[in-house]
Formats: sequence, C-alpha cells, structure tokens
Amino acid sequence: MTDTSNPKITSLLRFLTFIEVVVLFAAGFGLFFAPKLVQSLWPWELLPFNARFLGAVYAASCIAAIMQTAYARWSPARVVTPMIFIFTAIIIILSFVYIDQFNFQRWEVWVWFFLYIVLPINAAYHLWLYRNLPPADSTPLKDSVRSILLAQTVVLGLYGLALIAIPAIAKGIWSWEIDTFHAQLYSVTFLTPALGAYVLTKGASKLEWQTLGLAQLVLGAFPMIGVLIVDASVKRVDWSAVGTWIWFVLFTAMLIGGLWMMRMASGKSEK
Repeated sequence: MTDTSNPKITSLLRFLTFIEVVVLFAAGFGLFFAPKLVQSLWPWELLPFNARFLGAVYAASCIAAIMQTAYARWSPARVVTPMIFIFTAIIIILSFVYIDQFNFQRWEVWVWFFLYIVLPINAAYHLWLYRNLPPADSTPLKDSVRSILLAQTVVLGLYGLALIAIPAIAKGIWSWEIDTFHAQLYSVTFLTPALGAYVLTKGASKLEWQTLGLAQLVLGAFPMIGVLIVDASVKRVDWSAVGTWIWFVLFTAMLIGGLWMMRMASGKSEK
C-alpha cells in the first residue's frame, strides 16, 4: 500500500487522537474496572450502573482511537474520524442543554468542556480536509454484505435518534432506571457504530473491518458484563421485563456484528 493510496493523516489529527486515547483509556477502563476510583473525578455524579455503562462505551471508543493513532493513515481514519465527530458533537450539545448538571467550581468540568469543544471541531476540520479522498485499499462489497451493514445503520441509527427525540419512550427497554439526560447521552452508543457501518458500505479495507469490529466487540460485550456485575450486588434489574431482554438482544446483536466484522477482516468470508 503506497502513501498515495493510503496517505498519512495530519500530525494534528494524530496528536489529538492520542490525547483521546489517554483520556478514553483512563475513563473507560477506569470506570469499568475501578469505578469507585474514577467516579470522584467524573464531571457529574454517577450511580453504579451508569458508571459501568459509560466505562464500557468509553473503552470501546478507546479501541477505535488507538487504531487511528497507531496507523495514522486515511484507512482507518476514514471510519474513525466521522465516529469521533458524531460522538463528541452530540455530547457537547447535550452538555450545554443540560448545563445545570455540571458544577463549574470543579476543574474536571472545565477539562470536559474544553475537550468536547476542541475534538468535534478538529474532527469536522479533517473531514472537510479529506472530503475528496476516495476509500483507501477498499474491497468492493457484495450486496449481501452491504445489506447487513445497512441493517445495522438503520436499526442502531433509529434507536439512537429515538433516545434523543423521544427519550421517555426509548429508554423503556433499559435494564435500569435512567433519567432523560442519560437517555439522550447514551444515544451515542448507537449512533456512532451506525455511522461507522454506513461508512463501510462505500467499500472497506481489512484494517477498517478490524477497527470497527474490535470496537463493536467491546461495545457489545462490556455493557452486558457491566450490568451483570452491578446487579449481582444491587439486585435492581427486572429480569421478568420484556424490555430488559430486548436491551440484551440489542447488545448481543452488536457483539455478533463485531465478530462478523472480524471474520470479514480475516478474509474467511467472501466480500
């Protein structure tokens, strides 16, 4: 693969993505594996289920950011940068909408707003900068493969939009009680992989399959594991509720989707 077919990303994009890796690693794996240690540094109060779930989401995001930092080329940045943009843009918008959730006497809040203002601007700038670049080293997709990716885009995208537009209804399948702020915030859990899958419908390289596949494996598995860990102590999940099982089916589907993407990357499935 030549520099021409898969050019390097700018030093600015790589540096800021590396900063994301550091923050996401500390926040994601910290909240998931050592929530009591990290919760005190979070910009707002987190209850146990929310702490583990946010840890899972940030850990999955960290995987994608690591891939972009490590390879520092248009592939996988073609997939990761749009996901960074939608993730950070939605979060900063909601942060301003729910600004009363934040105590600006705390330094963590200022760091939060600084990062979430800079990162979407940086991602948007680079998406514009690379707007005319074709997919790098991509393999044309069979109609059946494209259909699977489009199905993920539609299902996850619609549910993510529902969490934003009609949170009172959409949060009904959640395994634990969440307020409107968290319901809308959690929309990024679904809109981000939905956008990633849509980008792949244009053609995908092995590295892009691996990047989205690895991130989606974590995004599918960790939330379910987190719920089981927390509920083992607090016993708050209603296991007889249909919504609970719909929630688990949704994340199981994301996990299976990640495994399928890894299989596509391995070349064991015909593209």
